[in-house]
Amino acid sequence: MHPLDELSADEITQAAELVRKKLGGESGKLRFQVITLAEPTKAELAAFASDGSAPLRAAECLVLLVDKQEVSEIVLDLATGAVVREKIIPSGTQPLFSPDDCFLAERIVQEDPEVKRLLSDRYGISDMSQVACDPWSVHLADDSDRSYAKWKEGAPQGRLIQTFLYWRKDGGMACNHYAHPIDLLPVVDLNAEKVIRIDGSERMPPPKIPSEPVNYHRDLVKNNTYLPSKFRDAPAALNVTQPDGPSFVVDGNVVKWQGWDFRVGFNYREGLVIHDASFQGKMVLRRGSLVEMAVPYADPHPPFQRKCAFDVGDYGLGYCANSLELGCDCLGHIHYFDGTLSDSAGKPYTVKKAICMHEEDQGLLWKHVEYRNAHNESRRSRELVVSFIATVVNYEYLFYWRFKQDGTIDYEIKLSGELSTNLMSAAEDVPSHGVIVAPGVNSQYHQHMFCTRLDVEVAGASNTVSEIDIITEPMSPSNPYGNCFKPQETTLRTEKEGIRTGDPMKARHWKISNPSILNSISGKPVAYKLIPFTRGPAQPPLLVSPDCAVAKKGMFATKHLWVTPYSPSERYPAGEFTPQGDGSNGLPAWTAQDRQLDGQDVVLWHCFGVAHIPRVEDFPVMPCEVTGFTLKPDGFSLGNPGIDIPPDANKASKCCSHGV
Repeated sequence: MHPLDELSADEITQAAELVRKKLGGESGKLRFQVITLAEPTKAELAAFASDGSAPLRAAECLVLLVDKQEVSEIVLDLATGAVVREKIIPSGTQPLFSPDDCFLAERIVQEDPEVKRLLSDRYGISDMSQVACDPWSVHLADDSDRSYAKWKEGAPQGRLIQTFLYWRKDGGMACNHYAHPIDLLPVVDLNAEKVIRIDGSERMPPPKIPSEPVNYHRDLVKNNTYLPSKFRDAPAALNVTQPDGPSFVVDGNVVKWQGWDFRVGFNYREGLVIHDASFQGKMVLRRGSLVEMAVPYADPHPPFQRKCAFDVGDYGLGYCANSLELGCDCLGHIHYFDGTLSDSAGKPYTVKKAICMHEEDQGLLWKHVEYRNAHNESRRSRELVVSFIATVVNYEYLFYWRFKQDGTIDYEIKLSGELSTNLMSAAEDVPSHGVIVAPGVNSQYHQHMFCTRLDVEVAGASNTVSEIDIITEPMSPSNPYGNCFKPQETTLRTEKEGIRTGDPMKARHWKISNPSILNSISGKPVAYKLIPFTRGPAQPPLLVSPDCAVAKKGMFATKHLWVTPYSPSERYPAGEFTPQGDGSNGLPAWTAQDRQLDGQDVVLWHCFGVAHIPRVEDFPVMPCEVTGFTLKPDGFSLGNPGIDIPPDANKASKCCSHGV
């Protein structure tokens, strides 16, 4: 077993039993929010790689004691059963919402007498199975929101979920309920298992629920009225076959392919994690993952000031991972990795096929024709794609690590799924901060901001980060014709210098170099460069006002880059616990120390995203939007790393125009 292998089902069961035994009669009503691997430190992993010294095999547990409204963080030695570390997190701090929490919230709302009465009186809805209750964390936008979080006098802040309501008009679970939003918004305290308030009930007369069928489900497309009600003719079959099998080799969670070596990891929060990625025998990325998101909605009308999710910290991408389908989600010769997680009772379960790995043809990698004799040399580009997909309530997020034969890594996110819809506010005839995407259905402006944590080690742990701008040189004696431009490199020496914003007008990018190793051709340090905006268009950072509570909690998203020295305790840029949190224990606090970066073991936090002004074409289900970045070698090799790819002409290809 490798120290980074995720906990097995037996280990999860063991950890849950140890927690119950430790808490004994104090446990009361107990909910396991998390049981996961307590990852060893880099020093411990280095010792293991050097001499086989196995680090502690430990489980990290987050346990909610409902009766006491108390959350304990317990780390257990699985070999001895001893408690390695234990602390009670501060009162009012909320751990993430597990899938069981979300189902519980929906059940509480569907069984609430006042919710039932309002739906019956206002809309004639009496069958609660026709009511979908989308669970959202509650963003505390102002003092008023913070005060009702403490709705019960003398008790700690409630554990709140707000549920946006929709009518499943027909077709049961297959119905696209986002075409039928309801104006009521119940708020649940999960600890009390109680609806504590219902926004929207004061609106009289009640607005009409949109009733037009706008379906995407294969069984209900036939019911559409203004959208197509039958499928178009299918295109000709396009099969991806590899008669000789795949080019990758898998040993447990270790993958080898075309000069790349790396380890695949998976956990409840980040989902897919890439460990120990090296190219041509030299380390590039010690650990890479998506560590946070901020998704603010721009509607100023209450109660939508509370509509802002931090999806990674609020729900956990691993908890939201799909079981992927062969031939649909993934084409070709596929290797799947399962994920093992725990439910709120501490019982293990497996997400089958949580991670997909396959090869893709990506056109030409390089080509040249000697025009004098028409001799052609070209090589096709093969990519190894490692991916997973998370459904976070209404949205699908598709995450792809793309490893290339020339040493490049592309990180790509595709956004699909359904828009989170609502009715227009009472004072509106036309939405001020949204778009009508179906009859009577409003979709609000919003952003999706992502943050990746890139623990880089370019040919070693001591790296230097610099910013590169391409600048125009002024006319001068050394530039008499004015045709000169060049890169301008600025070393980021401290954390405050390492807080940066992208600038596509200067082709701005960031270089991670190892000054102790020089490229024998260029004489410059070996390096990789982080290039923003390579997947999809250039996009701004967080667009909300700097004084907004979203900006304070999501400060990480106000810049495109942060650089910190490695610290094992600095894991998540908005802090460990985002529900009802303020982000105070995250990147802004860490970087305020202004620690030295030059020649250190550094971590890059790259933030990027999509400003989404919805289109009619985004409904009823959204064609993929794309965003992402590239890590590209810059003096890491002695030349084109793909020069040794053997010539090959695909003999299975057929000509349909010239008869040959």
